[in-house]
Amino acid sequence: MMMEAIGDITATSDVSRLEVEGPLYESRIQGGVLADGLNGCLSTLMTIGPVSTFAQNNGVISITKCANRKVGYYAAFFMIIMGLFARFAAAIVSIPKSVLGVAVSGMKIIASTEFTRRDRFVLSASLLPGLGAILVSNWFDGVFTYKGSNTSLKGFFDAIVLVMESGFAVTGFIGVILNLILPQVEDETEEINEVVLETVGSADQRAMELYATKEDQKFLARSNVQDLSSSSRDPSSF
Repeated sequence: MMMEAIGDITATSDVSRLEVEGPLYESRIQGGVLADGLNGCLSTLMTIGPVSTFAQNNGVISITKCANRKVGYYAAFFMIIMGLFARFAAAIVSIPKSVLGVAVSGMKIIASTEFTRRDRFVLSASLLPGLGAILVSNWFDGVFTYKGSNTSLKGFFDAIVLVMESGFAVTGFIGVILNLILPQVEDETEEINEVVLETVGSADQRAMELYATKEDQKFLARSNVQDLSSSSRDPSSF
């Protein structure tokens, strides 16, 4: 637990853009380990298992860019309220799994990358079974129908069914597999667009050069005509 607390506090300091060395960092580590130990002692006195720090909070800080302590205080307050009042906890549990804020954060991360045709296929193919698992939670129940006496094999099949019926798990699993097996190729549409733009740009440049050449020729012709007319009027030219 102590090693986990040190690692989590260091990662939290890093994503919060705080120093990860020096006296202030060491003081932060000492306070975090002490608080973690006290929380574990108090939790055992309340007939529950020892508690520890959560590394998942670092991902929340990275996405939201918010590392204020007041947010942690508010979260602890609501957790206490949910533990004391069952109705409030039931209202929180009734929130659907597909939370809009998480989806928007994911789309923001995806939009910040170079989105090729391959990436669009991987995203679509991985989201399809994930959304299906959310809409139809028991869609994978009929795949494994083992009725034997081998409890280990039955537990293995149950674990597979549990993973496949979890929307986040099946989406991440399929996305990782497709990202590994599909070859890295450039987007053909983008290449075609670049070729078209280069062709059109070169054609426009050639047209401008021809136009400039014609204008220069017209200017030279007018200059020659003016020179001839002026020389014809000048008596000294005879």
